[in-house]
Amino acid sequence: MDARFGIATHRLAPRAVHMLTGAAGTEVICRSGCTWITQYGDSRDVVLHAGQSFVLECSSVVVMSSNLGAEILLRAAMAPRPHGWLRRLAGWLDPRSGSTVARDLAGRLPGSAGARPL
Repeated sequence: MDARFGIATHRLAPRAVHMLTGAAGTEVICRSGCTWITQYGDSRDVVLHAGQSFVLECSSVVVMSSNLGAEILLRAAMAPRPHGWLRRLAGWLDPRSGSTVARDLAGRLPGSAGARPL
């Protein structure tokens, strides 16, 4: 990981599952291969091909996998801009943004019991 810029490179093995927690705002950049991204609480699934990127929107559990393997870059989130009190309240009440989601998922998803952030 390049600590100056908050960038980490990871290789996803074929048919392996990798999980991230608390990664809202992190940009996932697919450098090679194809990566499938699912965010808990988001009905969309995102498929990235080489050269494409996506910014994670939820701070809940993120599951990434690749059928044939891939190389991805994770770029840390920039410092959040201050929001008004109403927006902060909405964020606190959003069930996707709390760490309770990660605790509730412990043991339900492969690798979630001892999952650690990448």
